[in-house]
Amino acid sequence: MQRILKPELKIAASAALIQRGCVILIGLDQIRVQAAGRWEKMRASIYAHLESLLRQKLGPADYYAQVDDLSFLVSLPSATTDEARILCLRVAHELHTNLLGHCEIGQLRIARATALDGDVLQCDAVAGAELARLAHQAIYSSVSETPGGTGAAALPGAAKSGQAIKYVPLWDAQNEAVTTYRCVGIGEQSIFGCAPAQTQFKADLSALLTRLRVATLALSTRLSSGERFLMSFPIPFDVLSSPVARMEIASLCRGLSATLRPYLQFEISELPYGVPQSRLSELVGSLRPFCRGVWGHLPPRIPSYGAYQGAGLQAIGLSLAPSVAGTSEMGSEIFKMCAAAQRIHIKSFLSDIPSLDALLSARDWKVSMMSGPLIGEPADAPSPVSRLTLHDILKRAAQLGAIGELDLRCAM
Repeated sequence: MQRILKPELKIAASAALIQRGCVILIGLDQIRVQAAGRWEKMRASIYAHLESLLRQKLGPADYYAQVDDLSFLVSLPSATTDEARILCLRVAHELHTNLLGHCEIGQLRIARATALDGDVLQCDAVAGAELARLAHQAIYSSVSETPGGTGAAALPGAAKSGQAIKYVPLWDAQNEAVTTYRCVGIGEQSIFGCAPAQTQFKADLSALLTRLRVATLALSTRLSSGERFLMSFPIPFDVLSSPVARMEIASLCRGLSATLRPYLQFEISELPYGVPQSRLSELVGSLRPFCRGVWGHLPPRIPSYGAYQGAGLQAIGLSLAPSVAGTSEMGSEIFKMCAAAQRIHIKSFLSDIPSLDALLSARDWKVSMMSGPLIGEPADAPSPVSRLTLHDILKRAAQLGAIGELDLRCAM
């Protein structure tokens, strides 16, 4: 395996670094194969997303550059051979799954540089048993993240911040269809709202921005292939309250195609008690230019919904976390929220509905959108709008043991 290097890349692929085994190539040929006819439309976004992942993972002494249409060179002077290959394998896996969903280990392409002869870089592909060994450590092991202190994961508190990006289906209860997917970080240990150190805040903000890039790239890719659905992206209130975070989010969003805006919505999550209407309006207004609408996750057991009227929210909703779900107050909380939404003429939604009873009650009270195990588990990639009837949900509930067969026949 050979690659032609530009003169300016030879320093990053010096003989000393090559001998230490810390110069790695990440290949994109399998992504091109799977993208097929979409490759030409997608590749600029693919390059941008790969560069974003590398900026997040690499440290100040590390270096990366695009070599040609199908490969990127990564040089990690402070890493061992295995550490360098594992980091690049993680990046390749995350790129592949974020773009195209499920990824087999054999589809990943990384190679170790072995010699530089003039302008020609010689490389040995990592494959077979060696690839499987590294992949076990890089992806499937619970052993913590980036080795060798290379990159953002070496920041305090960031070693555990690695996230698997998933898409939670949202059910349009009144039209009986899954129309929306919420992009979330599974396993992400957020420290927003806990007075984090500046380095931790930067690391977590970087992870959120990466997730937003992933979500919008997935949306753009699916729209270009003719699929249609809505993408919802939650941002914690404490994050959005930071001027720095708002500036970064707005900067990223201004670079997005205007064609995405009718399909993208934001959620302000973890709203605290007593947010003034003027403050909420300001935060909603910072997001509105870039999307079809902004939703608000309300705290449980609030005494009044007046502050949410006229704030510019498209919908209000509750997350049925353990603090609310399973209590005698849950039904009352859902009913009051639905009544308030109807009174101020906006939509309502519920996240993480824990039971069939709660789902049926919410549907009767005209909740607009719902998510939860009975609707669908988090997926590796979003899907087009699909029909999901109440009958389908009842059947799923029976399979999960949430409803008896007799109850199912009665409900039908």
